Amino acid sequence: MNKMLICAALSCFALAAQATAASCLADVKAGGLSVVTSPDYPPFESLDKSNKIVGFDIDLINLVGQQMGVKVNVVGQSFDGLIPSLLARKADLVAAGITITDERKKSVAFSLPYISGPNAIVVRKETTGIKKLADLAGKSVAVQLGTAQEKLVGDVKGANVKSYNLYTDAALAVQTRQADAMVLHKTVADTFVKIYPDLKIVGTLGSLRTAFAMRKDCADLTNRVNAALIQLRNSGEMDKLVTKWFK
Repeated sequence: MNKMLICAALSCFALAAQATAASCLADVKAGGLSVVTSPDYPPFESLDKSNKIVGFDIDLINLVGQQMGVKVNVVGQSFDGLIPSLLARKADLVAAGITITDERKKSVAFSLPYISGPNAIVVRKETTGIKKLADLAGKSVAVQLGTAQEKLVGDVKGANVKSYNLYTDAALAVQTRQADAMVLHKTVADTFVKIYPDLKIVGTLGSLRTAFAMRKDCADLTNRVNAALIQLRNSGEMDKLVTKWFK
């Protein structure tokens, strides 16, 4: 698992006892934890041969649910609709390899980060001259709609951003020469270059922190999810999931 680290800092965080007007945790205990994801981001989440949603995030949120003593119900949809669904109270939590950004912090609360790692630039094997972010100027770059990578590439002057609902479509665009490159989490890029043998990773960019997203008015739920993440980190269960999905 290249340059990916479980956030060991999980065990160093203290949980703040925050009061909240509405008890989201009580609702979850009564009706279960409703989770939305975008199952096109392996190994975080994807569809297996039976069209069942599987992946690291799915296993992790199910373990969190066990720690909390609640049933977890996972529903798949497009990535750009995940946070709107959360804010519309159609879900309690987003589990989708979601990156913590300052812009997203304005609208949602994040759990403690549970994975960190860089972005990666992916191109066709015969492509030369692309190794870093600045090299994407003048190139068509495939990204997923609504992601941190879309914003990252959009800030490159001269880059032609091509946004897709699914990362699988973005990868196919590069494979079929509809785009020159794509940018995504390094861990997911490692998976895609195995699926698409004509693609390769040519560079990495910065570092990302991945977490679950919840509504800001659900501090009680956020605190309980954080407590479960700390317990899973300390017990070694999270390390087992890393070995299962990333090694």
